[in-house]
Amino acid sequence: MKALGIAACLLMSSTVKALDLVGLRIATLEAEGWRLEGIEFRLSHLASPSQSVMLSVQSIRLPEPFDEIKFVGIECSDFSWRDDEIHCLKGRAELNSALLQSPVFDFRFSIGPRRSEVRIERLKAGGGEIAVHASVEDERWVLQFKSRGLQSALVKPFIDSDDFQIGEGHADIDVTAEGPGIELDKVSAHARLNDLSGQATDGSIAVEGIDTAWSFRANLVAGNWQWFSRCEFSKGALYIEPWFIELPSETVTINSAGTWHMDSRLVDIVHVDFRHPGVVELTGSGLVETIPSLSLEQGRFFVHAENLKSVFDTYLDSILLGTQAEGMSLSGRLSADASIKNHAPLDLAVDVSDLKLSDSKARLALAGGIGSLHWSAREGPSKPSVFAWQQLQLGNVPVGSAKVSFLTEATSIRLLNKTRLPLLGGALTIERFDWTARDNDDHDLFFIGELEAISLERLTQALDWTPMSGTISGKIPGVDYRDNKLTLDGELTIDVFDGRITISQLASSGLFSEFSQFFGSVEIENLDLAQLTSKFKFGGIEGRLSGFVRELYLENWQPVTFFAWLGTPDNDDSRRRISQTAVENLASIGGGGATDLISRTFLGFFETFGYESLGIGCYLHNGVCQLTGTEPAEQGYYIVKGGGLPRIDVMGYNPRVDWNVLLERLKRITMASDDIVIE
Repeated sequence: MKALGIAACLLMSSTVKALDLVGLRIATLEAEGWRLEGIEFRLSHLASPSQSVMLSVQSIRLPEPFDEIKFVGIECSDFSWRDDEIHCLKGRAELNSALLQSPVFDFRFSIGPRRSEVRIERLKAGGGEIAVHASVEDERWVLQFKSRGLQSALVKPFIDSDDFQIGEGHADIDVTAEGPGIELDKVSAHARLNDLSGQATDGSIAVEGIDTAWSFRANLVAGNWQWFSRCEFSKGALYIEPWFIELPSETVTINSAGTWHMDSRLVDIVHVDFRHPGVVELTGSGLVETIPSLSLEQGRFFVHAENLKSVFDTYLDSILLGTQAEGMSLSGRLSADASIKNHAPLDLAVDVSDLKLSDSKARLALAGGIGSLHWSAREGPSKPSVFAWQQLQLGNVPVGSAKVSFLTEATSIRLLNKTRLPLLGGALTIERFDWTARDNDDHDLFFIGELEAISLERLTQALDWTPMSGTISGKIPGVDYRDNKLTLDGELTIDVFDGRITISQLASSGLFSEFSQFFGSVEIENLDLAQLTSKFKFGGIEGRLSGFVRELYLENWQPVTFFAWLGTPDNDDSRRRISQTAVENLASIGGGGATDLISRTFLGFFETFGYESLGIGCYLHNGVCQLTGTEPAEQGYYIVKGGGLPRIDVMGYNPRVDWNVLLERLKRITMASDDIVIE
């Protein structure tokens, strides 16, 4: 460099005016990874009014990570150096690189005391073309980069890593950056990506065939970056585990603006909006913390979905795969206002109309839904919520049109008004409903209600049970679930089969755990046996039935102990008849026999028999059921004591039966056919 300076001084000296050509050659210059080879400087036509200056360099090697690129054949045919300014108005050079398709490019530069600049144009690279313009004026620099039609192969070496790999695609990219000295205070970028593909090596993220355009600009103001961004998507597919979306044909846009506070590392999002025309719009603002990780400290967002079905199909369907909600779909309109503070939800208001829910697995369906939901984590009174529907289907059970008013607070839901739900020809009236969330995913529940003349025939048909006739009515007292324990405040009475069933002392612990316990007692009063047995394979019986199940205790829903009795009440004055099928099944329970008597005698010609009384009891303890009948006999006990003509008695001879054996007998009865073959 010292030799170059000496030569420049000699060229400017008046002692060399008689010369016509002066040249200088330097073999190699090296500094900080840069290497220049074969430098030649020629000044000709010195005696003429205008001189010709030529600068050439055989090759320039760049430092890492650009060491794969090598500039060769650098030549400036229109070069001047006067009045403290250096100008190269016509330059050409070549690059040796595997990424370049046409290595020759044009350049020009000017160097002066106040302004200097360099331009590179028509540089063919990565299947496209690149232009670069850099300038410095009064210590303020500007760098502009433009490219058209770049293939993804050009950026793969800089983006590919052990975590993410770029696939196919091409891009147009424009970048402008500027600032004073060595600082940066303004940057803008525009990129259009076409058919972009790539994926994370662990499969958690993937993009396929995406077309997108992105614009960004930022200015440094008072030590903080103020920025604006706009992004457009028009086609392709995106997967972010477990979310998969196929971008619609309509252009989806995301606009955002805000400030990045460099000292606090907070991002103040002044405005953000997401728009899918005709489907959904989201607008809002927020404050994002970047240390120790990205998190939303506070924000407020508004959502308007004109077409919930498109929102569901486009953005939510893939998330539900493999969950309990798989197969469900929504349609209708929705508006929502949500706020967040201290990384947690603060307020939520949702309005829905024309809501329809369908389920391919027929678990839940709703039509004509309309309502408003208001929730707040703040202390103090909350605004009431309301929801109504025209049709509601819970599995195969239809619920008529109804309206529910309730209050949702920080961790609780409370019914505001007594609510009547039309159900199976009758109704379920809810007088009180309170639900409160607790720590560790636990919750409390309290419920009071009433059943009004619900059709047993429609209920059993909806639940695919053996059809039964009659209705169910009854009071549901306070059902309290607290601390993983279920208790019944009072007695649950059910009017069914023209009689009454009363459940009392109901309690349970560990209801949803691996070890559940259940306690209770049941009183049965004067049930009509004809209604009860007319549809069962057990066999028809006429008369009345009373009894009880006391001191019932179950573990994991398996009986451990109880004392049960079912039999003819003392005051029964109704007609009492029993079918052959019922006789045989009752005999099999007690281990006694009436079957042989029926099959071997004229009794086989009778379909039913009169009886005086029937009854069977069981005391379960240590896995053994101690059986009793309606009264003792010389040998065993009577299960059915005959009466009238023809008369038949059903006896039990085994007073002690293993519980599992008894269950097997009952199982065979329920699986047996109603058809009786008399041999």
